[in-house]
Amino acid sequence: MPIKHAQLRVYVHATEDEEKVLQSIKNSLPEEVLREAKITKETYHGHYGNPITVITVTINNPRLAEEALNYLLEKLGASGRLILSSSLEDRVDKGGSLFFRISKQDAYMGSITIYETDDVIRVSIGFSGKRKDAIQYYRRMLEGAEKRKKDS
Repeated sequence: MPIKHAQLRVYVHATEDEEKVLQSIKNSLPEEVLREAKITKETYHGHYGNPITVITVTINNPRLAEEALNYLLEKLGASGRLILSSSLEDRVDKGGSLFFRISKQDAYMGSITIYETDDVIRVSIGFSGKRKDAIQYYRRMLEGAEKRKKDS
């Protein structure tokens, strides 16, 4: 299986409700994946001493990491998949890992949207193979998600 792992990371600022932010991540993944995922919390202090908590969800099981990616791609909607597809080459690093951001607020409300500002859940997908193979693989996954949505 070419996908090695997945990680979702979100920052919780002092003005935010940590439980709501955690729920936004939970809404972004299927139950089976959440049961097996490792969730960690680390607290840091900002420039003015304000607490900033970083919640990280790590999925080390390749099958579940792929399931998580499929889930996110299907929930994105056609416009989100188009955005991701058209910018895929910019989102895949030299090692084949895919990076994108989704709206923390929208995820809390149950939908997944690509979002490019700071109030986000950062998604990274680790790939086992060359960058060009990774791009082709992610493109096929996007096309598969689009086809499944059309068929349903």
